[in-house]
Amino acid sequence: MINQGFGHWLVLVFALAVIPAGRATAGRVTVITPDHTSELSKAQIIDNDLWVTPDELQQINHFELKPQGACCGAICIPVDRTPSAGFVRDVDGKSFFNLSKLARTLNQPVVAEADRGVFSFGEIPAVRSAAAATAEAPDFSLPDRTGKIVHLSDFHGKKVFLVTWASWCGCKLDLSGWQALHEELKDKNLAIVAVAEDTAGEEAAGEWYDRAKATYTTLLDPDHVVSSLFHMVNVPTGVWIDEQGHVVRPAEVAYSRDVALMSIKVNGSDYVAGLRDWVENGAKSKYAMTPEQLRDNLGVRPPKEATADAHFKLATYFKEHNEPELAARHWKEAQALNPDSWNYHRQEWSYTPKEALGNWLTKVRGLGDKPYYAPLNLPEK
Repeated sequence: MINQGFGHWLVLVFALAVIPAGRATAGRVTVITPDHTSELSKAQIIDNDLWVTPDELQQINHFELKPQGACCGAICIPVDRTPSAGFVRDVDGKSFFNLSKLARTLNQPVVAEADRGVFSFGEIPAVRSAAAATAEAPDFSLPDRTGKIVHLSDFHGKKVFLVTWASWCGCKLDLSGWQALHEELKDKNLAIVAVAEDTAGEEAAGEWYDRAKATYTTLLDPDHVVSSLFHMVNVPTGVWIDEQGHVVRPAEVAYSRDVALMSIKVNGSDYVAGLRDWVENGAKSKYAMTPEQLRDNLGVRPPKEATADAHFKLATYFKEHNEPELAARHWKEAQALNPDSWNYHRQEWSYTPKEALGNWLTKVRGLGDKPYYAPLNLPEK
């Protein structure tokens, strides 16, 4: 697995006080990344840039200050340590590093609400490229229904079928299908890991896990960690990960049954047949993608999509902090920048359930010849 710090490729959101230009302040800073939240007590805000101590830098994204620069794994960004360069400085005898400038150097898209002092940073292209080159799956940490933290890396040595779903999707009725497959394949070294992409967490997802009598791993993902890390735009979406933590098939529609609704058609039975074949034959399975196919599917998001995800993270942040107008503004921006992400639309619509079905139907009917789900790219039987 990629070091958990690589999960911080995508988004850093800072809950800060409003800082007038040219002034500095210190105080409690909250940094929200795709897979964890950091509470900082030493950070400084100077001219609207976030300056952190070296230990806070590591805590946030696993970048470490070394003689050759700011480094994370094999990636090192040269750092000019002269004060005029704007990377490092001393404040009251303490060393600080400009995390905002690092983001600009790394070409991270940045979205901000200046009057709230909240910043959202998009995907780091260099880190994503490094991951794509090796097809290593990004690690994450999510709670199960009891609150126990589960890491993807906990399943090292097993094949993993990672599948997302949500209470606002008809795929909630598909959980029982994955339970049947779990019973069939659990003794063949396969772990099924289901992830509920619901901002309401257990309140929204628990009922459906109970109805399915699910005994596979059942996780809650209120901040859409998995959909961000694996570039998912809809649910249900599945990813196959081998015993060494490498992606075998990237994000694609994953039903346990055939689906035909309006213009939406998915050959779920073919998908499950492929999953069985991979469990049985591993790397020799014809359903395992080649390195070339994986590189084509695991690359860096286009800048608009990376910025859209940053907006989406801000939207969920403001919704959770009871600022619905700001949440709505950033959902709108996310949807405009990446209109193909149904996760963005449907997560917002889940807060207005009386209107949700009508909104969904209107958008589906407006697709024309464009498919609701990207077609499965399965080898011929």
